[in-house]
Formats: sequence, C-alpha cells, structure tokens
Amino acid sequence: MNQQVRVAAVVNPAAGGDGEAAVSAMREVGAADVEVFATTAAGDAAGIAYKLAAAAVPPDILVAVGGDGTVSEVAAGLCQARETGVAALPPLLIAPAGTGNSSYRGLWNDRPWESVAGLALRGEAVTRTIDLARIEQNDHLVLLGSGSGLFAETLLTARKMAGRGRELLMAAALAAMEGYVPYPGRVTVDGEVVYEGDVIETIVAGFRYRGGLLQLVPESIVDDGRLDITVVTAAVDMDEFGQAALYGRVYDVPGVRWGRGERITVERLDGQPLLYEHDGELMPRTTPSYDVHVVPAALTVLTAADAPSWFSER
Repeated sequence: MNQQVRVAAVVNPAAGGDGEAAVSAMREVGAADVEVFATTAAGDAAGIAYKLAAAAVPPDILVAVGGDGTVSEVAAGLCQARETGVAALPPLLIAPAGTGNSSYRGLWNDRPWESVAGLALRGEAVTRTIDLARIEQNDHLVLLGSGSGLFAETLLTARKMAGRGRELLMAAALAAMEGYVPYPGRVTVDGEVVYEGDVIETIVAGFRYRGGLLQLVPESIVDDGRLDITVVTAAVDMDEFGQAALYGRVYDVPGVRWGRGERITVERLDGQPLLYEHDGELMPRTTPSYDVHVVPAALTVLTAADAPSWFSER
C-alpha cells in the first residue's frame, strides 16, 4: 500500500452499525493513518466533509462511516465544496456502519467491508461519478433515494422498536403495514401524470435497494442522468410485492406503476401534509407535495472495477 494515502473518516457514533469496527478494519489493512472526525449532532457530517474537502491539503480519501443519512450528509458537504469552487475533491468511500446500508450495497453489492477497505487503501478501487437528486422544497441533496407513504411510515415505526440492522427495518415494515391506510395521491414525471389515485408508497431512486435487501426500484441506473420512481398503488397485494422485491421483480406485480425522468413530483391530494423521507431521514410534515429533480454526475465515489450492473458503464 502507498503509505502516503491520507484517509479522513467522518464517523457518526449514533448510527445503527459499528463505526469503531469499520475504522479498525481500515487500520488493520495497512493504512498509515486514518484520522477520525466524529459527529455530535444531525448536520455535523456535512460541515465536517465540507471543511475537509476545502482544506489546503485535503485527504486523498474521505470515508463516510454511518448510516445512509450520514452518507447523504457527507455527500452534501462534498457537493457544497464543489459549488464554492473547490476543483479537486477527494472521492467518497462508504463504510457499512448503519442500519440498512443500502448506499454501500449500491456501490459494492455487499462485498465484505474488510475486502473493500483493502481495495480502496491499496489503490485498487476505481472512481466513478453518480447522480444525486435535490428536493426543491428544502434544497436537500439526496443520495440513496426518497419516498412517501408506507416506506416513510416504516422509518417512523422503527424508532419505537428495539433491535438494529436490516432485521429491524424488516420488522418495522411488517408492523407499519398493520392498519396502514393509503393516501390519495398523484405522481408526475417530467410533467406527465404517471398515476393518480390511492397510494400505498412511492420510492424514488437513486440506488435500487432499500433496507439493504429489497429492490424497490429494480431498473434504476445510478449514472444515467435520470430518476426512477416506483408507485405502489392500493391495488397491490403487499405480500406479493414483498416477495417480488427480494428478487427485483416488483414491476411484474399487478397495480405497480413506474416512471423515469429528470423531475418527479409526489403529491397528496387531500391537503394533508405528505409523510416523506430521504436517505432514511424523515422530512418535517409541512407540505402536501415534494418535487425532486436529478443532479447529474454530482458525486465522485470509490467502487470496484467490476461495478454492479446498475452502473451504465462498467
């Protein structure tokens, strides 16, 4: 390994995984120095990432150690640095130290972290650019994806349950489905109405996986300059949908709609605030609609040379 590689790790100690183990693994594979910057509150990761990227001597690799929300914040900090004129940004390496780790799977397809750390720190990973999205109502950048309805309700339910990891998310999803009432909604993609009627949930991507296990947007490409949306209507049998999601076949389920475009609007038509999330973080319930547009080639990441099939060029 090149002993001159400078690694900065932005670590969220409150994330659902084991951040200390992720950092230890980097040190064990031979990194000369891994400097740790711990967050203390929501939003810290973005500010830390910005300062590191804009420093006179930035790190060679910036590692996000936390859940999908932490990774999203680090990505936002890197994008802020680029927007303020920083020309050479360090690539982002994602460590699986959260609950679902869907962003990690989107880049490494669940390859063991020890192997990934070794590839990255030996200079054997490759850099690629991926798209992000931006929520127009609050200017939030989105990495993993966003969505409304049942999926957001699952995150709310998970806060009240014991456990951790992907098993917690699966249990929370089952609990959230009990007594869940679809909402009257409309989904518009590039100005064209894809669906209007009762909605169970929408999933906008980004990456294909949610909860680390379910392919809810199974045809999404992370670098094609467009966003995909899956609309689960009230006509969908959720048991059938759940089984299909394990194998990436949700578009075969009757009642599922989908679309692809540069701008997506998700609305609730009864005037009530829409329950919406992005990157595993719930948005304040203040508006009946959200507009999301793609930000092409916004982020440079480290991934394997044999990148997963959801990259357009491998």
